[in-house]
Amino acid sequence: MTGSPKYRSPRYLGLDLAWAPRKSSGGAVMEVDEDGTLTLKSTASLRAHEDILSWLARNRGRNGCIVAINGPLIVENVSGQRPCDLALHEHFARNFIDEYHVNITNASHPRTISRALQRMGFDLDPTAEGDRIVETFNQPAQVLLFDLERPIKLKVGPVGARKDAVARFRELIEEKLDDATPPLNPSGALQALLEADLPDSNGSRVGELEEQLEAVLSAYTAAFLDIRGPEACAFFGDLRDGYVLLPTGRHPEAR
Repeated sequence: MTGSPKYRSPRYLGLDLAWAPRKSSGGAVMEVDEDGTLTLKSTASLRAHEDILSWLARNRGRNGCIVAINGPLIVENVSGQRPCDLALHEHFARNFIDEYHVNITNASHPRTISRALQRMGFDLDPTAEGDRIVETFNQPAQVLLFDLERPIKLKVGPVGARKDAVARFRELIEEKLDDATPPLNPSGALQALLEADLPDSNGSRVGELEEQLEAVLSAYTAAFLDIRGPEACAFFGDLRDGYVLLPTGRHPEAR
């Protein structure tokens, strides 16, 4: 008599998705260990539409994957804002998160990537079984996971200020996600990001670090959804007009 088959967890991918096809994106790959801890396996800088899709195909994994994307996925409004974005910004009004006007006109590239991933078999429903893509927004995710009044805003300002923001963001990832449910383990890939030399970095290299760090936080959100369950996440919006999924806190009692 044989025992029941061992559960094999999916792979968790994070994608910091650029809104324009000529801009670069960042990718991160995480896996869960047998003890329930997470390990960052790799990060990547992705330069084009084809790079993004091939990276996702390569890292999909035999046991499936959940991809959390820091960028809009369901965009049906021709102009203005989506209802989910209005609700999210109202909820986080005191936290000074950036307010985006997400519509078909300015978010055509993320919308195209979303549709390509759906053709590859990814489901947009966060509660579905199997391979999923979910939309997240890292600024309010920072507020909830890092206990911040205001998120650290990357990719804005002069290079010197951006380096300071990267340094602070790295500190928070190392400090807060090590003490979280699920916890993020030290790894070679994580240390490479945490220890990258900022004083000698130019603007292009800082941009790559920003995107990859954003992707790490997105990958953590994908793992949070799977390990803690959809009921532990916050949802703004719906599958018709668009939604944003967020982790609710580092520990279950913080919900």
